[in-house]
Amino acid sequence: MKLAILFWFYKELDICENRLQLLKRYNPDLKIFGLYGGEISAADEYKNKLSGYLDDFYAFTASNDEDWKWINGDLMILDWYDKKGRNLDWESIAVVQWDMLAFDSLSRLFSDMKKDQIFLSGLRMIDEELENKWHWVKFDGEYRKNYSEFLGHVKEKYGYDNKPLASLFIFQIFPRIFLEKYLLVEDKEVGMLEYKIPMYSQIFNVPFYEKDIGTMWFSDEPKPLNAIPREISETYIREQLAKKDGWRIFHPYYKIWNY
Repeated sequence: MKLAILFWFYKELDICENRLQLLKRYNPDLKIFGLYGGEISAADEYKNKLSGYLDDFYAFTASNDEDWKWINGDLMILDWYDKKGRNLDWESIAVVQWDMLAFDSLSRLFSDMKKDQIFLSGLRMIDEELENKWHWVKFDGEYRKNYSEFLGHVKEKYGYDNKPLASLFIFQIFPRIFLEKYLLVEDKEVGMLEYKIPMYSQIFNVPFYEKDIGTMWFSDEPKPLNAIPREISETYIREQLAKKDGWRIFHPYYKIWNY
């Protein structure tokens, strides 16, 4: 598998530079492509500051609506692939967000992942627990209608009747074949990316690579990755780094990391 990194960012310029320095330190052999999704008017400022760390810079300009971009991150990545990424040199792309810390070689951490596999953090079935707790599918929740519409859409369009799947859109590795097939999907905005992506993976027959990287769904136990804006403490991070078998990827962390 020929791996590359897609660094996805939209604010906190100095922190973005810090994260890129960290990525270069641990992944000197990987190409790093930039996907900027912030204010369109600030794109040149980010490009000028960060291009020295990047093998390519792409700014998403189809929308300046922050809410749309927050809920449709998959479509921003797909736009990058369509307009720029498909012509770059890679087989699988690891999406690393600006508020993530990665303290190891991604090639090493995912060394046994195959070329056409997809990795999605927190992959699991949508069971009774999720339907009672997770707001994107929760019974009587504000987003339930959208979820039901998506299930109806994929059943009608693709005959999908598997047990529904979910993931947490924290860290992903996409094979080129997935993005190529996703481009052909109609009505891409139906549904929410954290269940759209795993279910479309099944529909496209793209096999999952499964690995525990410490993704938190519902737990009081400290975990290195969560999808809510609750910062991972520096103390916890340094404790993990001191362990030979400790976690090496953390999200979210909103400060500059001092080595």
